[in-house]
Amino acid sequence: MSKFECELVNDLLPGYVDKKTSIETNKFIEEHFKSCEECRKLYEAMIDEVSIENQPMPYQKKFRINSIGKMMLIVLGYLVVVIIGLVVFTYIMVNGVI
Repeated sequence: MSKFECELVNDLLPGYVDKKTSIETNKFIEEHFKSCEECRKLYEAMIDEVSIENQPMPYQKKFRINSIGKMMLIVLGYLVVVIIGLVVFTYIMVNGVI
């Protein structure tokens, strides 16, 4: 294949991998792959790279709290607020601040 054609395909590869190229462009690239081993290997490397990038990393897994957990957090928060309120009220009453 000509150097120009390989450079053109290399410029189009990111769009081809992301499926953003037209049908005619896809046909041109696929025909080029039949005759150019180097460009086909580059394409396969890009596909492998994209599939690796799309896999979630362990730290990206979502932390989920079920409905019972949510209810327990709400109750715990409410209890903390009530206890703080009682402590402040008791302090005020004992020290005669008001």
